[in-house]
Amino acid sequence: MVDPLVQRLLEQAIDSPVKLHLLLLFHENPQLEAGAATIAERVCRDIWSVTEALEELAEARVLLSIPVPSDHLYRYAPAEELLEPIARLLRGYDDPIERDKLQRSIRDLAIYAPYRRATPWQMGLA
Repeated sequence: MVDPLVQRLLEQAIDSPVKLHLLLLFHENPQLEAGAATIAERVCRDIWSVTEALEELAEARVLLSIPVPSDHLYRYAPAEELLEPIARLLRGYDDPIERDKLQRSIRDLAIYAPYRRATPWQMGLA
């Protein structure tokens, strides 16, 4: 079973493999400040999923989004209340068995993540 504090973090902020990958990248490189295209190249993922994940991580207050002309730069700046859950997530990720549980939980959350974030208009209910 995943630590309840970590599970809440996963449900609220790190609900996809892309977001986990980005969290790990920014945590390992805390001085990194880059745009979506640069980050997508660095993590070898498509620009669309990376851009969406970066915006959602900024909304969740894991990253800081800095507007620049025609783009945004992103920097690792988790909110104070996220520091402990992120630390626990990263400690758990170092253990192979716990990592498997975390990845399984994230894959399960990723299935429903678009529906949790969708507005009533996007779901055809408005």
